[in-house]
Amino acid sequence: MDKRKLVAGAAVAAILTIGAASAAIAAQQQPQDTTGTQTTSQEQHPAINGSVPAPAGTETNDATEGSGNDAAEAQQLQGLAKIDQAAAEKAALQAVPGTVVKTELDNENGFVVYSVEVKSADGTVTDVKVDAGNGQVLAQESEANDGQEGGTTGK
Repeated sequence: MDKRKLVAGAAVAAILTIGAASAAIAAQQQPQDTTGTQTTSQEQHPAINGSVPAPAGTETNDATEGSGNDAAEAQQLQGLAKIDQAAAEKAALQAVPGTVVKTELDNENGFVVYSVEVKSADGTVTDVKVDAGNGQVLAQESEANDGQEGGTTGK
C-alpha cells in the first residue's frame, strides 16, 4: 500500500511540474509589451499612471461619448488638474515638435490626463498624453498621414 501512495505522489508531482513548465514556456512565448502602450477598444493605455486620480464615472466610452456628458466630465476633471492646458501643450510640444491640433482633458485609466494632438511637419499626428498633475509626458501614439495608427511609445 505504501508503494501505491509513493507512486501516486510521484505522479502528482510530475504532473504539477509539467504544468508549471508549460506555463513558464507559454509566458515566454507571449509577446511582452514593456512600453505600456497597448490600447483597448476605448483607446486607453493600460500602463498610464498619472499623479491625479480621476473620480469614478468620468471615464468615457462609446456609449456615453457625445451624449452631453463631455462638458460635465471636462468641468469635473478641470477642477482636479494641477496644470493648465497651456502647460500641457508646452510639455507635449517639447516631446513632439509641431503644431497643437486639439487638446482635451480626459480620464485615462483612472487618472486625469491631457490628450494633446500634435501635427508634425511631415503631417504625422501624435496623441501625447500629459499628466494633469505634474506635466510629465506619459505616452505618445502616432497616426500616419492616412489616419492609420502607427508607432506608440510610453514612459
